[in-house]
Amino acid sequence: MIHHAPDVGRICYAIGVEISIEPAARTIATSVRRAQLSDITVLAELINRAYAVEASFIDGQRTSAAELATLIPAGGFLVLEYAGGIAASVRFLAPGQQRDVPPGNAYFGMLSVLPELQGLGLGRRLVQVAEAMAEATGATAMSLRVINLREELTRWYKSLGYREVGTSPYNHRATIRPCHFIEMAKPLAPVSAHYAGRAIGAA
Repeated sequence: MIHHAPDVGRICYAIGVEISIEPAARTIATSVRRAQLSDITVLAELINRAYAVEASFIDGQRTSAAELATLIPAGGFLVLEYAGGIAASVRFLAPGQQRDVPPGNAYFGMLSVLPELQGLGLGRRLVQVAEAMAEATGATAMSLRVINLREELTRWYKSLGYREVGTSPYNHRATIRPCHFIEMAKPLAPVSAHYAGRAIGAA
């Protein structure tokens, strides 16, 4: 059964980002929207390129078109657009939609940014959108999981206010090296449904 994310309105966050791309720096207007089934091919390529760094300890690609075909209709997959297409994406789940996290926690995962656009703050901006959506659904905290071998990601999430709260087994795909998940969480300040409709529903 597919569980749809609570309706928090159409998402359209305008984000001005200074991106330095040869031959010269330029400002690219970006916006966040829900992924559509027509995005599957581009989205799969984006996610697999972003997670290619895990090839030394995880066997196989991070996702597939078949997997995304089941995730996108659930309504919680967000993409960050820019002039060249889709720059970044993240899967967002409202409280009660992700197993093995506290019932009041929202969850995000599969945060991906095109390798050539990494280091420009796009991932941070997308996390902020996910956190705003979580607060709008009444979540009291945001949860995520990081593979323990991705120490740079653990440090990055800590810089965003996330803290380690436990560990869990890694059983998504076959592994080349032993690894496990580090569970992380960040407290949130949930907002009222009326305010959420005004803050996030504007489009």
